[in-house]
Amino acid sequence: MISFGPFTLVANERLLLRQGVPVDLGARAFDILATLAARPNEVVSKKDLLAHVWPDVTVEEGSLRFHMANLRKALGDGKD
Repeated sequence: MISFGPFTLVANERLLLRQGVPVDLGARAFDILATLAARPNEVVSKKDLLAHVWPDVTVEEGSLRFHMANLRKALGDGKD
């Protein structure tokens, strides 16, 4: 379990909570968040994110941008 701001990430249950309320998050956006949350205070490269979120699959950077945008919306993009 990882807490940050008003959020709690329960990785083994694939659950993101905002002040105890579940946040609707797609599978890839969740995987991106889990990868970033597991490496606090580190810079995670696009290459590393692609490798962790889409292992053994070749995807375009546009896919990463799309899911990052969804993740930002779910998190409120810095609001609060």
